Amino acid sequence: MLKKTLILGASVTFALFVGCTSQRVAVTPPPHPLDRDIQTVHKSLGGIQQHSAPEVMELQTSISLRQALVLALMKNPELEAFSHEVRAAEARTLQADLLRNPELELELESFDRDGEGYDSSEPSIMLGQVIELGRKRHWRVRIAEAKGELAEWNYASKRLEVFTETAHRFTNLIAAQQRLELARSSLELAEQTHRTVDERVKAGKEPPVQKLKTSAEMELARLDTAEAENILILARHSLAAIWGSDRAVFLRADGHFNSIIETLPAMDILRAQLASNPELAASDVAIKMQQAALDSERAARIPDLTVAAGVKRFEEDGTHALIFGIGVPLPLFDQNQGNIIAAKHELATAQAEARATSIELSTRLIETHARLSSAHKRAQVLRSKVVPAMEETFKAAHKGYKEGKFGFLDVLDAQRSLFAMRNEMIDALVAYQTALIDIERLTGMSIDKLLAYKEEK
Repeated sequence: MLKKTLILGASVTFALFVGCTSQRVAVTPPPHPLDRDIQTVHKSLGGIQQHSAPEVMELQTSISLRQALVLALMKNPELEAFSHEVRAAEARTLQADLLRNPELELELESFDRDGEGYDSSEPSIMLGQVIELGRKRHWRVRIAEAKGELAEWNYASKRLEVFTETAHRFTNLIAAQQRLELARSSLELAEQTHRTVDERVKAGKEPPVQKLKTSAEMELARLDTAEAENILILARHSLAAIWGSDRAVFLRADGHFNSIIETLPAMDILRAQLASNPELAASDVAIKMQQAALDSERAARIPDLTVAAGVKRFEEDGTHALIFGIGVPLPLFDQNQGNIIAAKHELATAQAEARATSIELSTRLIETHARLSSAHKRAQVLRSKVVPAMEETFKAAHKGYKEGKFGFLDVLDAQRSLFAMRNEMIDALVAYQTALIDIERLTGMSIDKLLAYKEEK
């Protein structure tokens, strides 16, 4: 008889279990939209597969900024960690939406009465289910979803950070290449000047001490060239490190500083685009998450119900009966007061941090725009006026020296001034490109799009 009771109870248990779990079927979280961006990049490169693209691009003798960005996107270790956090947040959202598991309870009354063992007992099998009230499940899911959104925006922010750092290192590599070219050009000019002075010394037109000065200038130029070569090697390795490589297979960066936009985007346009910054979006999501947490703590004041149903067998007459039960905690002392107050303060904290982030980004935008304006004007003046003037001055001094119209010190001074201005122009172009990259990082838009937006306005 006990076996029949257990079979009947198992049937009831199975029926209730199916009824409780048939409300939702667990599914695998869909791919995150940011993952599709990677596929888009791959398609734009001609369908190169994810694992083959880095190797193919790294084996080339030169590398473009676009290729460096793709490598950083695909292989940067920190960015990979953030992408896993997005997946983990999606899985936690799935977990938060699941129902509480039912509880199966077996009870034996009058067990071993009169020494008869199991045959004299009155078994009961009950299946209990907690029914959450106050929309607890809804708020639990909402918190998990908000955490998922926060992970997505953190990933987007990290991706922009990696792209920005990659562009900065690529810019430094271009600058290192140009400085090496300038150092080699300076060395060639120093050697040319040394030969010219040597000829004049042999002709008795200059004292021998002038030849010693040109020899010293030539040796300094060689030292500058060797230093520029080392800086270039370090810049190459620094760029390769952004995608986790311990060596740079490529030989040079494919790019230049020749392009300078005529006019800069206005400050009001940049401020309008600042709202799309991932850090601001993450702050808004953090506020929503804390608001959901506060609502969840308020819902926790409402006690949950525990409903149970089962079967009991009476041994005296061999009959069976369905039994039901309901349980509810009495919130006499614990009404979740402390957690509610804590959640209110955490919400206020998130709101204050969002205001601080907005002020910080706005300040950074103003500073970066001022830095961009200064570098932009300086680069334009140096390239269009100062450097050409110094080049003409040096040519005139060198020609006049050959003709005996100028002294050696005039030539040496013109030579030093020329290369100092060329170096300063490279510095100005680096400052301009760096500020331009930082503007794109803050607004989340390319300068081309910002200028196009200006034309539309």
